[in-house]
Amino acid sequence: MKNISVELIVMMILVFCLPDAFGDEFLIKPYFAVRGEYNDNIFFFSEDEIDDYILTIKPGIELIERTERLDAKLSGEVAPFFYADNSDLNDVDQDYRGRIGYQFTPRFNGRADAFFIIDNRPDRDILTTGLVQGTDQRQRYHFGAGTNYLVSEKAAVDLSYDWNRDDWDTEVVDRQDLASNVANLGLLYSLDEWLEASTGRMNFGYANYDYDTSNTDSYYGGVGLEHMISELVALEVDIGARYVDSEFDALESSGIDPGPPPRQISIYRKERNSAWGGIGKAILEYRGEKTLSNFLVSRDLAGASGQNGPSDQFRVIFSVYHRILEEMRLGFTTGYYSNKADEGDFSSHRIDEKTFRIQPTIRWEFCDSFTLEGAYTYTYVANKVSDRNSAQNRIFFQVAYGIPLFEALNLFSAEGRQVVSGTVPLAEPR
Repeated sequence: MKNISVELIVMMILVFCLPDAFGDEFLIKPYFAVRGEYNDNIFFFSEDEIDDYILTIKPGIELIERTERLDAKLSGEVAPFFYADNSDLNDVDQDYRGRIGYQFTPRFNGRADAFFIIDNRPDRDILTTGLVQGTDQRQRYHFGAGTNYLVSEKAAVDLSYDWNRDDWDTEVVDRQDLASNVANLGLLYSLDEWLEASTGRMNFGYANYDYDTSNTDSYYGGVGLEHMISELVALEVDIGARYVDSEFDALESSGIDPGPPPRQISIYRKERNSAWGGIGKAILEYRGEKTLSNFLVSRDLAGASGQNGPSDQFRVIFSVYHRILEEMRLGFTTGYYSNKADEGDFSSHRIDEKTFRIQPTIRWEFCDSFTLEGAYTYTYVANKVSDRNSAQNRIFFQVAYGIPLFEALNLFSAEGRQVVSGTVPLAEPR
């Protein structure tokens, strides 16, 4: 077992013993979950699948501070997991996050957020990108900042910057580290004069994806619309274009140096490729008293973690959650993901992976602050590069303390919307 946060566990024990002496402006929210699951293909093999039972223990804590101007949150979570038959895979996932927003004046605000994640599981990115990653350990770092200024009653300017880094286990030779920088300028304008409850926007930005053997610059721009169709239904649409310029290492020749000692030698040359492409996104959202629903379609250039370069990513994701009883909620999510990059587009390697995922869930609050949750997940992955298809069936049951019954999954939270828009990677919703 590695990287276990003893400090977090000790803090949680102390918090459980504290009296309820805090007001609405400061909240301490500890939670604890135990999950048992069965997975019939833990490595996503196309044949000779290996199944196993997995136990996960997940303690966590959230600290929230809110005033008229300040909105801040800190959270930490450790999740040791144990395989019944493949004990060499036992490890600890960790997730630490912080965000802060401050309203400096009625017209001007600022925000910042950061996280540090250690993850290990093959399906860690299925929810966000659809890519299968293997059991190699990855450390993820993120920092983001932004500001919004209200120019007038109808117009606003939004600036944002995000930095992300993925560091893979140094012993893994087939996965490359990734550092990305994304800067965006947004211009927003109220269209109520022409279309009630609507806001138009223009976005211009720059993104850089730096791998060990490739470097890609992306310049993009587009227009969009936010429209409240009714009090319960909202629509967002963005369309635009991007220009991509990539430089990468291409293998020129290889051979054996007789030594001594003999060794493999490879000679690489630099290649470049530039191209135009289209980008777009549409989100239709319904927020009823008992039902929440979200439908997303998007296409954009995305940093493909663990690969040799970014990919042209297309996603279709649908989620719906419905409260059938006061203490019970049903959920259903499904998604289709396509990650594609031809050899010579962004690197010397080809990416062509398609993923389909479906998951029904049920959650029941059987006692105050205690919930029981069950879910079945089917995932199908078609890797066109290796010409191998794999399928995985997974079922889990979870008992949790401190997680609200009708707290929607991250697709419906502010952080989850960032995942939907493809700007900030996020772990599987708890």
